[in-house]
Amino acid sequence: MRTSLLHLPPPAIRLFKLCAVVVGMALARPAAGEPPGLPTRPGNLIIVGGGDTPASVQQRFVALAGGPGKARIAVFPMASTQFDEEAQEVMAELRKLQADPQLINLERDDAQTEATAQLLETFSGYWFLGGDQNRLAATLLGTRALDVIERRYQEGAVVGGTSAGAAVMTSEMLTGRQRDERGDAPPIARGAIDLGKGFGFLPDAIVDQHFLKRARYNRLLSAVLDRPQLIGVGIDEETALQVRSDGRWEVLGKSYVKVIDARGARMTHDRRHLTGASNIRLHLLPRGAVFDPKRGRITLPEGG
Repeated sequence: MRTSLLHLPPPAIRLFKLCAVVVGMALARPAAGEPPGLPTRPGNLIIVGGGDTPASVQQRFVALAGGPGKARIAVFPMASTQFDEEAQEVMAELRKLQADPQLINLERDDAQTEATAQLLETFSGYWFLGGDQNRLAATLLGTRALDVIERRYQEGAVVGGTSAGAAVMTSEMLTGRQRDERGDAPPIARGAIDLGKGFGFLPDAIVDQHFLKRARYNRLLSAVLDRPQLIGVGIDEETALQVRSDGRWEVLGKSYVKVIDARGARMTHDRRHLTGASNIRLHLLPRGAVFDPKRGRITLPEGG
């Protein structure tokens, strides 16, 4: 026989309501040992195309890491075997902006330790220097250190890098190698460009750096036509792409970001693997432009 609340005495009704509240609070609370709920949006990425990083880009990075006096930034030099001068310059520039940088030079064994994981928990920003992106990937992929950085990014921390530190931000990464090494400029062809596994902070893109100075159109086009579901992002030197927490991309710095979008392209390949394609979209984004990758929409800055 079921008993309605209407037939219970007032004290029993109050006790029933109190029990309901307690049970509801227990269900809403994370289980023991589970982290608190993450914000609905991750942090920001600052991806620099190499060369000198403009002061305005550094200021944006420090601001996103908590601002002057609060930003604690881990600087990773492992892409290069001769990093002393560049690393010290970056550290000095960050200190001028009243950030607290710390050089974190890891071997792969270091990246697996509890001590390293605990240390990396304490930073609000993570910056990867230039060199060889394959060295960065070999050191950090699949390690506890990268797991911490990825989680901190999802919790709102800012992650950035320049040159090799830019290329490694995507899931599919340009390794810097081409399959046919006979010429300086690779053909636009299927399988011409070697791709490896990157960190995956920007999973739906392929990033190429030093884009204008080193004339890397063929390289990025070949990579994109091999993976047309990924957006090609060519970043000039002294220029940065900020991947904002709302998912939109904003151009910072002094030059351009070129976006190659083949998601709606039609492609053919001949017996020599040369590629023909139609309906590839190219966007030329100056400083201040904003790109929405989900909708393919561009907001250009107003002309002066």
